Amino acid sequence: EVVHGKKLGRTIGFPTANIEAVHSYMPGVYSAYVYRAGVQHKAVMNIGTRPTIADGSHETIEVHLLDFAGDLYGEQLDVEVVEFLRSEQKFDGLDALLHQLQRDAFLARKHL
Repeated sequence: EVVHGKKLGRTIGFPTANIEAVHSYMPGVYSAYVYRAGVQHKAVMNIGTRPTIADGSHETIEVHLLDFAGDLYGEQLDVEVVEFLRSEQKFDGLDALLHQLQRDAFLARKHL
């Protein structure tokens, strides 16, 4: 289920759907397919503690649906993990983080 997070991604132009975990994966960034109401969406997903913006004490799963705009709160999403792209890392600020997120999205598109 999509749950409320800190809503920081939307402020930097990279909104994510925060997912309640049902499986465990190694922390990092993945390419993925997200299925919403039977429709497949390409996505980039982060699993981890978000060290750039958080204190590192709470693990989250965040999925950014590529080429999608809309409200997903309360919806059920099925996530198919496709490929591990990179390990989670801490960046020097939001600008550096956004730059890497854009590269992650580019890589995810190539793998999907």
